[in-house]
Amino acid sequence: MKNIKILSAVVIVAVTFISFKGVQKQKEADKAEITAIFEDCVIDLEAQLEASLEMGKLNANEIEVVEMAEEVNLGFDTFEYLPLDFDPYAGANLSEIDFEIFEEEEIVELGFETAAYLPNNFDAYAL
Repeated sequence: MKNIKILSAVVIVAVTFISFKGVQKQKEADKAEITAIFEDCVIDLEAQLEASLEMGKLNANEIEVVEMAEEVNLGFDTFEYLPLDFDPYAGANLSEIDFEIFEEEEIVELGFETAAYLPNNFDAYAL
């Protein structure tokens, strides 16, 4: 009976050590997998950083703009609805003088004299 107790205690201890060894192996495998994923992320990040640095070296003169002229189909012929002497490019040479913008300045009343709070010879429009 005494031998059975000792034998069962040895078996329990052996099973416990074996299970701990399996847990340790699993932890090591998980750690290796996480390390591999992290290294892949670092490599991807390095590649993205290098690509962004290369984009920073891009010269504006090297950029080519491609304009795609898409034809719009309205379902009817617009030529029938335009005047005979219609010129779509007639007003294409407009300048800023052709557009006069009138803005009326709004006077703000603060309720006190601001000159007392400004330095001597203060000119708000001086450059």
